[in-house]
This record gives sequence, structure tokens and C-alpha cells, in this order.
Amino acid sequence: MKLSRKLILAGMVLAGTAFAQTEQWLEYHTSAEGRAYHQMELTTNPPPGVALPKLNAPPYFARWSTPMDPAGGRWLCFDRTRKSGPYDRLYIDSNGNGRLDDKTPIQARLDSYFAFFPPAPVVFKGEDGPITYHLVFRFYQYEKSPAQLLASSAGWYEGVVNFDGVKKRIQLIDGNVNGTFNDVAPDPYDSDRVQVEGDKTGERFLGKMLEVDGKLFRIEAARDGAFVKVQKVPPGGITLGQVRVPENISEFAAFGGNGHFVRQPVNGEFTLPAGNYRIFRWTINRKDEKGAAWTLSGYNFPKTAGFEVAADKTAVLEIGEPVQAVLKATENPNRQVAFNLSFVGQQKESIEMLRDGQRPRGPKLMLANADGTLCYTNTFEFG
Repeated sequence: MKLSRKLILAGMVLAGTAFAQTEQWLEYHTSAEGRAYHQMELTTNPPPGVALPKLNAPPYFARWSTPMDPAGGRWLCFDRTRKSGPYDRLYIDSNGNGRLDDKTPIQARLDSYFAFFPPAPVVFKGEDGPITYHLVFRFYQYEKSPAQLLASSAGWYEGVVNFDGVKKRIQLIDGNVNGTFNDVAPDPYDSDRVQVEGDKTGERFLGKMLEVDGKLFRIEAARDGAFVKVQKVPPGGITLGQVRVPENISEFAAFGGNGHFVRQPVNGEFTLPAGNYRIFRWTINRKDEKGAAWTLSGYNFPKTAGFEVAADKTAVLEIGEPVQAVLKATENPNRQVAFNLSFVGQQKESIEMLRDGQRPRGPKLMLANADGTLCYTNTFEFG
């Protein structure tokens, strides 16, 4: 006889701390606001072998990929109730029977070029019965531009977890919007995320380990998100390696299979569990002569910004200053020239500069003709 998850949860509550380091169960929550986002590909080609409903307009189709479905995904169809404007009606294969003609359409809320759909439930077959997951879709199309579709995970798991005697509320988030909650990948944005009560970092990408109040825990999440397992790593329980960065780096973050770690280097040095990582972010904090607080940060690192941490060798990272200003000029068919100014770091990462938490005034652009006569001046706008 199979017990339901609710009965198992009730039994665990009665058992008290005996199960503290095994399965700790979480509750499913939903919201009309997405917790993570994924751009989906739209097509006008009908999916083969899928029965379609009666439609009012030439439809758009998309396939949401998920390992929770034996077929590998679910088809969507977008229709509209008016002759023009955004597509505001959604048919989704919510039960995985390969049909769309037997589904009740979901109606969107319209706003200019956007159609906002309420959370759409999809149901999977689980070991103990059906598992429900929710998606939020945003369909939009600007004038003379291709239609686009953004999918968001509208459901997450949340509950109180015992971390070595300290209870913390956590949230487990489907970061790559594929219906599962235990994905760990080399690219952080292909991984799921976890948020722990009191963690100043906010959401962390899911890995094999998780830092809570300065302590290191092994963490394992259920594929469907219903529970997590955590176990404290004892002193000396893992191999650590030394990392060195420039001494003016105030904060450093890296992600890898081991997890998402944030460090405040001391004299440019800190340790990480041995393994492979990608630089995620660095920050330099300074104050000028007037007392204004300036922050220089590097983010959006390419895949080449990887490094290895080992016990027998210090990983030396070339990050921080100097950064480069890159000016690009693009001419359109009407002979109008657009200028773009950006800042990049040593690893080709993007650079953000803030003054007292705000973006400073943009630099000026001055154009002159060949004899040096000033003919045009303007100020760059951020965005």
C-alpha cells in the first residue's frame, strides 16, 4: 500500500527530530507573478498529430519542454478573440493527453502590446498520485516585430527546514522553468534556486552544498520539489582550496556544481570547496573625497570565466580594475547613426557603476567634423 505525501508528512511531524536530516517536506505555493523566466520559441506550424480546437485566427504554437512528461513536453496554442492585436487566448495540454481540442481556453488580460495569462496548471503523474505545476505566460508583439513568448514558473515549494538545530524557512524555485526543482548545471541560469530565511545574498543557485549562517550543508532536493534533505558538513569533511583576487575586491561570488558561494576576501584571499566554478560577480566599494559611496561591479560573465579550486594550488583570478569603455556606432539604412557606450571587464563581463546606489549621470558624446569644428553634443542615457 502506498501512503500519500500528506500522510507521510504528518508522520514525520509526530516523529520529531528523528527525521531532521532525512526528508524535510515543503508546501506548494502559487502566484500570478513568475519566480523565474524562460524565453520560448513560437511557430506557426501546427504540431504533428495534435488535435486542435476551433480557432478564430491563424494560430501560434509553442512547446514547453519538461522532463516530468514522458513525451518530453506539452504543446500550447495561442488564438485571439479579436481581428487584430495581441493573442489573448491560450490552449495548453494540461493533462498530457496529446490533445488541445478538449481543453478550456485561458483568457488573458490585455495591456497595449502584451497579453498576460493567469497561472495555467499542468498535471504530471507522480509516484503517489498527480503532481500539479503552474506556469504564467506573457505573449507580446510590437508593431512590425515578431511575436514573442515568455514563460514563468508560477509555483514554488516553501517550508521550515532544520539546519543543525536551527530552523529556517526556505523557498525552492524552478529556476530554469522546466517543471523540476533539483537541476544543477554548469551554467547558473540552467540551475534551480533556493532562498533561505535571513540570507543576505537572497536567492542562491542550487548546488550540492549550501551555506547557512556560515555553516556548510549538503543539500538534496526532490525532483518534484516536495522535500529537501540537508546534512551538516563536519569540520574537515570536505577539501578546501585557496583563491586569490586583487586586494581591492570587496565581495566575490562564484557558482559551480558545489553551489553558489559569496565571499568577502581578506587581503584578497579566501577559500572555497575544491571543484570547478564560474565567476558570477565581483564588487569594489569606495568613497570619494565628498563622502559619496561608489560601487563598481562585474556581472554576466561568459562561459570562459571558469576556474578550478584545488587543495594543492592557489587559484589566481584576474578580475576588477581596469575596466574598458567600448564605443560602438551603427548606421541604419536611413543613414542615421546610433552610438552605444558600454563598459567591460577583464573577463569580457558587463560592468555596472553606481553612486550612492544610483546610476550616475551619463557621459557626454561630442562629434566634430574634420577641421575640429564642434557640430553636435549629446548625453548618453542608461538602459
